[in-house]
Amino acid sequence: MIGIIYKVQPYLEHGKLLFLYTKKGKKTLVAQGAQKLKSNDRFLSQYLTKIEFDDENKGFHRLKQAKLINDYQKIKEDFYHTKHAALMLEIVDQAVDEHLPHETIFNELSLALDAKNLKKTSLSFAIKMLKYLGYELNLTGNGNKVIGLNIETGSLVYEGEKIKVDLETKDVIELLKLAKMPYSDLSEGDIKKQQTFVKEYYQYHLQLTLKNLEERG
Repeated sequence: MIGIIYKVQPYLEHGKLLFLYTKKGKKTLVAQGAQKLKSNDRFLSQYLTKIEFDDENKGFHRLKQAKLINDYQKIKEDFYHTKHAALMLEIVDQAVDEHLPHETIFNELSLALDAKNLKKTSLSFAIKMLKYLGYELNLTGNGNKVIGLNIETGSLVYEGEKIKVDLETKDVIELLKLAKMPYSDLSEGDIKKQQTFVKEYYQYHLQLTLKNLEERG
């Protein structure tokens, strides 16, 4: 089975607990001795690493026959790239439960981590995840003039409506691109207002504070 390590914790004297996301959901592995300098599993058991491992169909078992698939070294070499990737892993860690379509989400995560523009890609992933989390944004117009987007309703606001505008129309257009476009087609551009909207949207609807959406470069 292939999984992406989204969290690591020390375990006993020299071991690690590895929390992985896979096409079948979350798995927890014990990497015994992985903190030792001479351990074969030392580099395989790092945060933000994709590995192949022997799955015993248990929620908690020992790391066996592991192989490195992707160490995401180019991401790890840059502080901000790492922070953008961490946003996606934070969502997996904090928001994904056992009832969601894991194969689809895993494929989304893999595509996002492989994309070039991680700043936009990670926010795009956060927006696309809302569909699976049950709080998808309604960005389909009804023909009337749009004046913005509201956090509480998650819907467009139209001219004449007495509903708070949390994101103005010109910024909604960029949000729509992030929601609908493939990761590979996302171009450079300022997304500070969209970041703030998404952060506040997660806080309001999921009571989840995305720490890696704060002070992003």
